[in-house]
Amino acid sequence: MSEVSEDEPFFEVGGDRISPDQLGEGLARSLIDFVSGHGGHTAVVEELRRIDGNIDVVVLNMTTCVSQEPKFEVLPEERLAVAFINDEPAIVPLRKDFPLTPHSYGLPVESVLPGSMTICLDDRPWEDAKADYSGAEIIRRVISWFGRVDTGDVDDALQLPHTIFLPAEQTIVMSSKLQAKFCDPAKPPVFLRLKSLGESDKYLVAEAAEIAETSDPTGDAVGAFVGFTLGVRAQNSGAMWHRPQHLGHLRYMLAGGQEDLLDLLRSRLDEILRNPGPDLERLYQFRLLFQFVVFNEGHDNVEPMFLGTEASLGEIGVATGLLFETPRGVGHSYGRCLPIGEIDEELVEGIRLVSANLSFSFEGEVATIYAGNDEEWRAGIGKSVVMLGAGSIGSQCITTLVREGAFEKLTIVDDDIFAPHNLARHVLRGPALGNSKTAMLSDDLRAIRADLCIETISEKISTTQPSETLNEALATSDRILDFTASLGASRTISAISQRSRAISAFFNPAGSSVVVLQEDASKTLDLATLEALYYAEICHNKSLFDHLRPGDQAVVSGGQCRAVTSRIPASRAAILSSIAASELGKVMSSPDPSITIASINADGGTSMHRSIPAIGKMSLDAAGWKICLAGAVARRLQKLREAHLPSETGGILLGVVDHARKRIEVSMGLEAPPDSSGSPSSFERGVQGTIDSIAEARSRTMHQLTYIGEWHSHPRGAQTAPSPTDAAQLVLLREELLAEQRPPVMVIVGDSGTNPISLEVYQ
Repeated sequence: MSEVSEDEPFFEVGGDRISPDQLGEGLARSLIDFVSGHGGHTAVVEELRRIDGNIDVVVLNMTTCVSQEPKFEVLPEERLAVAFINDEPAIVPLRKDFPLTPHSYGLPVESVLPGSMTICLDDRPWEDAKADYSGAEIIRRVISWFGRVDTGDVDDALQLPHTIFLPAEQTIVMSSKLQAKFCDPAKPPVFLRLKSLGESDKYLVAEAAEIAETSDPTGDAVGAFVGFTLGVRAQNSGAMWHRPQHLGHLRYMLAGGQEDLLDLLRSRLDEILRNPGPDLERLYQFRLLFQFVVFNEGHDNVEPMFLGTEASLGEIGVATGLLFETPRGVGHSYGRCLPIGEIDEELVEGIRLVSANLSFSFEGEVATIYAGNDEEWRAGIGKSVVMLGAGSIGSQCITTLVREGAFEKLTIVDDDIFAPHNLARHVLRGPALGNSKTAMLSDDLRAIRADLCIETISEKISTTQPSETLNEALATSDRILDFTASLGASRTISAISQRSRAISAFFNPAGSSVVVLQEDASKTLDLATLEALYYAEICHNKSLFDHLRPGDQAVVSGGQCRAVTSRIPASRAAILSSIAASELGKVMSSPDPSITIASINADGGTSMHRSIPAIGKMSLDAAGWKICLAGAVARRLQKLREAHLPSETGGILLGVVDHARKRIEVSMGLEAPPDSSGSPSSFERGVQGTIDSIAEARSRTMHQLTYIGEWHSHPRGAQTAPSPTDAAQLVLLREELLAEQRPPVMVIVGDSGTNPISLEVYQ
């Protein structure tokens, strides 16, 4: 740091005075040419200097154009040294009492540049920024910087909010739990090891250790350390500080520091070394890693950094007057100084400090922040989740959600083995071939987030009853994610009474769309009901006409007709899986049911079809069957009735029939055929086009919808209880469906209010 007399208001620029013709063809020359030819009204060149033979310095008097009451105490005219180090400009205010501001940083104490700080014009790496710079650009940016300091709005598009410390060359990656131990001053010191992350020594991973775990802590490749936190307060308006190079720097590294950091360090070491236990000799051999936390009172922010020593605790104790070296043959290599001795300035300056930034391990909370979410989102989607199906869409969706910070506990359920054809779209790779999907996927996810608790269950849930283990997981989790793409699985889930709320995601057969079905919080509309409503959406919406058309399939083994897989490009599967993961992240925190169909258009664009069905459902048991009518279907039938009042109307009912579980879901009611006749007191359904309408609905839903019965309306004021005519029709319907071995369904629609819908079957 340059010296300055107390009587002088400016730092003196050292080095040799040079003339303009001694400058090379770089930015320094460009700056001189601009100021001399065009910028005289803004800046005047006072002198040129060359420091250490290679750093050119242009000293300017700058007109700052600040207001009469600037936010920071900047004067209307300031003297600046523009130093060019490898052609990169450093702007150094030369006024001794120049204010500390955001986007300025302290010069290292050993710097050859004049002054105590520089101002930051551009946060970009110089390799990226230098193409934009000329002498004129330097002047423009300096003027802009003063203008922002004048108003206090120093941050701009190219300058992120300021930090306290300049980045270090190394970063320590540490779990939040381990870092929390550092931060608690009431707890004993932390023992840990630092290990290189991969081949580079730029990142060091911190692992918790015990003092008794190693007999030679100095023998570790990176080192075994004892650590704690030093917290200090400083008055500072935002200037960033360089990290100290040796222990002696601690005394004067902070501008406005209120405490002697070296004394604080010595006091904490004294507490640690008072331990008289059997591990004391081993403790002497550990190196020191302390977390240095500064509370910046000027900006009410806190930032940590780590400082590590290459010297051992014993050597540091000697330098700080706490210990003395004992003669050989004595029990301990060091003894306590009583009373505590003086700090040896020469020794502490010889103890080199290695600085490192803190980076939290990639855990749930950190991942959530990176993804732009918060803890409220994380809690809303559920912390304990059961994942059914570890196939293509499941593996991609769950990997994305885990990267975004979702979940604390995950139970993966699948009985399949990872096969060669799975490489087409799955996140797993070649080394997983022949192994359990659940085991391989769990390893993959743990490699992303070590904090994630993962359990696996090798089981297939379809038409069979889940095992006791799986039933317990389904009952105790926060959410169930169904990625099986299996109607049997989703219907089995719906039949389980003791379980958590479920959400299902799957591709359509052609791989052009992804569907997300979410139950409401009370599970009134379960997956089986949502499936029926999903089919109705397909039939009602013309844009979804070919949504469920069969896709191309490829045989994957032995020429067997059942051993097939859909032919979907990995790029499309990735896009759809990303959309599904995004949709899951949005809707899972909502209590509402939802149906989402996202499609990729022929031109590569995407379209979204969303529906939030009304919560409500009627159901009854008949002849061992469960008949269900969702409120959304009832509302549509009410609208059809209103469109024909005062006459009665009616039509065919289509639904989903599940013989295995003896359940019928009413999906939709067709409008009255054109040859129907209705009056205020009667209705007779026609037959024109009914066969074609049923066939079209079946075709559009891959034959999942079928004829289940009839619906009709009653006139205004009439009850919805079945009339004698209705009862007779039910008998006829029963006779017609005898071959189907299921009961007929009749829905009667009346006035809104009490019992507007009557769901009837023949019993």
